[in-house]
Amino acid sequence: MAEVVFVHGIGPLEEPAEELHTAWVAALAGSLRNAEETEAADALEDGRISTAMAYYRDLFRPYTPRDEWDQPLPEAMTDTARRVGQDFIENIEAHASRPEDREEAARELTPFREDLGPEQGVFEVFRVMVGSLGRCGPVARSVFGALKATIVTNLAQVAAYLDDERIREQAQEALLAEIGPETRAVYAHSLGTVVAYEALHRLREPLPLLVTFGSPLGLRTIVRERLRPQPPHVPGMLQRWVNVADRDDYIVASLDLRKVVTDDSPEVLGETLVVRNRGLDAHPAVKYLGHKRTARPLAQALRPCPDRARGGRPHGAAE
Repeated sequence: MAEVVFVHGIGPLEEPAEELHTAWVAALAGSLRNAEETEAADALEDGRISTAMAYYRDLFRPYTPRDEWDQPLPEAMTDTARRVGQDFIENIEAHASRPEDREEAARELTPFREDLGPEQGVFEVFRVMVGSLGRCGPVARSVFGALKATIVTNLAQVAAYLDDERIREQAQEALLAEIGPETRAVYAHSLGTVVAYEALHRLREPLPLLVTFGSPLGLRTIVRERLRPQPPHVPGMLQRWVNVADRDDYIVASLDLRKVVTDDSPEVLGETLVVRNRGLDAHPAVKYLGHKRTARPLAQALRPCPDRARGGRPHGAAE
């Protein structure tokens, strides 16, 4: 069990837990140092603050394509993947940073929505989609250039988590096994934010901080409808939730999770911190962790907190 627990998202199976963990610690420590939180940065790097990566990516191996043309998903999962993928595209149309990119994406998506359906298969849909958005502005082109090589694997992992109960349970257990009374923060990325949302509802002790980044929690057609529990609401033992998003991150469905997650204690979930990640792909975890805005909540959580000793939220009861 660790003071800071990381939860990864979708990605290649060959990226092991140790490699992910090392990269996240380095990125977060660097951001703490840039935020002039030197003591916390040093303690994170030298291990005085214990950290752990809740790793579950190996669970996806049965559903991982061998190549671009392999389709190892059963029919129900294929439809899930297709619908999630369409949400990704609509996210770009909704909140790409440049208005001209949004307008161009909308024009290109019209024939996509009309002409392609689930009977054609998720991977054929995305081959057409990549070609269509290749004609759009620079945001769409750069995102889908980065997305093309990994879209099959990424969508398969999302569909597997949502549709395979064994994977869903074991992924949550991987996180809960790393959380104890000493845990001060959980940092979750991408699909890991869905894992964290569901798992943290099972906590029986207070958690001072959850930071989500690159989160698909607001996906309209799939994730938002299938989150557990429903309706989506803040876990009862969570004391603070900070969300971080880049508007050019194709997986981010909502720039304000307060529109998605209901709560009778709205101060727990503050507004989303909007950042600008560099490079062609805005989604990688280390890019989010490289921002001072992502790191500062951790420095605050590591300081003495009298409310934690009283248990639960400082302002209300647990579920």
